[in-house]
Amino acid sequence: MAEIKEKDIADFVVKLIEIVNQNCWNTISQNLVFIISDIKEVSGINFFVERVNRNKFIKDKKENNLTETVNYLNKFSDNIYDLNLYIYKAEKDKTIIEIRYFLKSDLDPDYLKNVIDNKPMLHSKVTKPPYIKNNKDKFDINWELGGIRHQWKMLLWKMKII
Repeated sequence: MAEIKEKDIADFVVKLIEIVNQNCWNTISQNLVFIISDIKEVSGINFFVERVNRNKFIKDKKENNLTETVNYLNKFSDNIYDLNLYIYKAEKDKTIIEIRYFLKSDLDPDYLKNVIDNKPMLHSKVTKPPYIKNNKDKFDINWELGGIRHQWKMLLWKMKII
């Protein structure tokens, strides 16, 4: 059985927070909670539609601690192909980390033969807003949730001002 270890997830959480600290101006609370979603649960025609749909879908998901999250994932860990860690929301007193999983059973059958016995891959990711031009500009980690600052920057970006 390809068991997912708490330490492995914790190590990737540290990597995720390092990426956020390099790219975002937010202060990240060390009070961490987790939500879990299947990558296939929400998909849109394009990135912007998918982002809106995902936020609607996951805003009411149950928050868990790391142990509960790992225990849940281990119920079907043999079928997990990929785990992606994102910051869903950074609040003053809590950081919500979303773990998106992709199942081996959703893979093309020919490719599945090559990876059926592989352990799940882990990735820490931060999605940059489209108006960020270079790696020097820091942004709000909560930009995908909307807000007036994000809307203003999107308007300027669409007008090709930034």
